[in-house]
Amino acid sequence: MISFSTLFGITAGVGLFVAAVVSSTDNYMMFVSVASGMMVVGSTFAASLISFSFMEVTHAIKAMFQTILAGNTSQGHLSDLVKRFMELSDTYRDGGISALEDCQTKAEKKDPLMALGIELMGSGYKQADIRVIMGDAMDSHWQRQSLEGKILNTMGVYAPGFGMVGTIVGLIIMLDNMGGDMANLGKGLALALITTLYGVLLANLLFKPTAAQVTEKQEQEYFRHELITDGFVLLADKKDSLLIQDRLNAYIKPSRRYQPVDTEK
Repeated sequence: MISFSTLFGITAGVGLFVAAVVSSTDNYMMFVSVASGMMVVGSTFAASLISFSFMEVTHAIKAMFQTILAGNTSQGHLSDLVKRFMELSDTYRDGGISALEDCQTKAEKKDPLMALGIELMGSGYKQADIRVIMGDAMDSHWQRQSLEGKILNTMGVYAPGFGMVGTIVGLIIMLDNMGGDMANLGKGLALALITTLYGVLLANLLFKPTAAQVTEKQEQEYFRHELITDGFVLLADKKDSLLIQDRLNAYIKPSRRYQPVDTEK
């Protein structure tokens, strides 16, 4: 599923910049410089590799491109989780742990926390132990994932700095050639400033916004994990589905809370 707000923001940001350039000059191709782009992007990536491991940086970049995808933590998704735990409660009370394991969907088997909850219940852990173990798994996952936003924020700090470095390099080259044709001085200065432009754009239109988006998705996922943990604690205690509904609905805003359809009406 696509996050339309993210897609609209990226499209609007890039579109407004391009429109401003095209409407201001006929020579808009002067804003395109492969060498400047390589200097800013390459130097930012290199500095990030010095600060963090290669695997961590690649995971952060992957998360950056995944921000266009909507997360699975919307209020509607949480409401579906409440409904699912009510179904699991009935299954567990009627058929025991074997029935609970057999009713897992493919998506639930691939979900690390859902799979862990079923595994712990199958091992016979009590609700207090399930809460502790799943809480530890949830916290460790949060710690690993939160590094992605930190890396992207760091890249957002590096990019403008390397844009300035590129500008300084361009100015040095330009000044070295001042003994030649002075008519090219303005053109050379404009070219030198492009790296600063690229650095600022990358930082404020890509790295920092996606860092905030990645962090927000991780916070929403942590909230979802809390609901799942409470759901399995209630399952292990063999609470009835109505109590599970009321307890887990507390995680959802009132207008989107799950309410079973009354088929008798």
